[in-house]
Amino acid sequence: MTYQNTYSLPDAEEHKLLRKHYFRLAWIMIVLVLVFSGLNTLIMTISSGIMGGSFTEEGIKAGKQILRATPVMYAIYSYGFPIAADIAALGIGLLITKADLKSRLKTAGLSGKGFLGATAMTFSVATIAAFVNLILIFALMAAMGKLSDFSIENTTSVSIAPKGNPLWLDVLIYIYICLLGPILEELIFRGVLLEGLRKYGNLFGIIMSAVMFGLMHQNIAQCLPAVSIGLVWGYIAVKSGSLLPSILLHILNNTMSAVLLVVIQSVNINDLSNMAALLNVSVSLMLISSLISLFRLACVVGSIIIIVRYTSSAHGKLVETNGYTKARTWKYLFTSLPWLVIMGYLLVTTVTSISHLA
Repeated sequence: MTYQNTYSLPDAEEHKLLRKHYFRLAWIMIVLVLVFSGLNTLIMTISSGIMGGSFTEEGIKAGKQILRATPVMYAIYSYGFPIAADIAALGIGLLITKADLKSRLKTAGLSGKGFLGATAMTFSVATIAAFVNLILIFALMAAMGKLSDFSIENTTSVSIAPKGNPLWLDVLIYIYICLLGPILEELIFRGVLLEGLRKYGNLFGIIMSAVMFGLMHQNIAQCLPAVSIGLVWGYIAVKSGSLLPSILLHILNNTMSAVLLVVIQSVNINDLSNMAALLNVSVSLMLISSLISLFRLACVVGSIIIIVRYTSSAHGKLVETNGYTKARTWKYLFTSLPWLVIMGYLLVTTVTSISHLA
């Protein structure tokens, strides 16, 4: 006998509850964007106008240069506001979703073997996504007629810590990038946001939390890799029931990127045209780059083996989905005005960030 699953559509009462649910969830992203971009920009503009002596375009521009040259002000605007935004969004998320993050931080969630597999998947998708992203950027620059002005150096955040910073500021920058930032971002995107979005479907929650994670970078050079990694980390968070694996992988990913960029910063780009100078000046760069490339290659190979082995066994679907979840997820999110505004804003800022690559 063959059984056919049937799933009822939301009635009028559930329709209202679904609308309310997605409206409330949108406040996590609204608060994050308002503090990170809105409040930051507003206070930065007012402060720059005061420091520059006028609120004209020239005065504000001059004031910004003064503020960015002041270590304390640079720290506040570059890292103080992002931290405040993350904490505010996390607080709102906890109030809305009632997520029990404490219990999800008590358990490791994955065995040692499982964590190695997750690590391989993380760096595999990051490597492939970065390559695809670079091709897309080249295509966009060519379509805009700016390919001749394109600088591959700008496709990554080459300047992590501006030269001449006091030691305390450099320490703060690397603590945020390699430790505090990853922890806060995982608590928000794989914690409260994913927890709220997956109420009516794990697959939906994993995809949308990853998309918002990528768009929140507001940088076209980072968006696709961040979305791709976010899919892996979201899947790991759902399957393991713990946030510790994704937090550790996020810290590892950011730390490796930071180390490589620090080495790149130490190399004089002008010397790269001279092979002798290259061998003398950037041996450390070549060594670290080679090791990281080999590591990423090993991750790609390892991921292929994992995928082949998984799909050839009777494990079923990665994340179960059905008519019930489909009727209560995509339609409601993409017809929710707050979500449309937030996604529209982040899409515009991400796409227009390509102007910084020329």
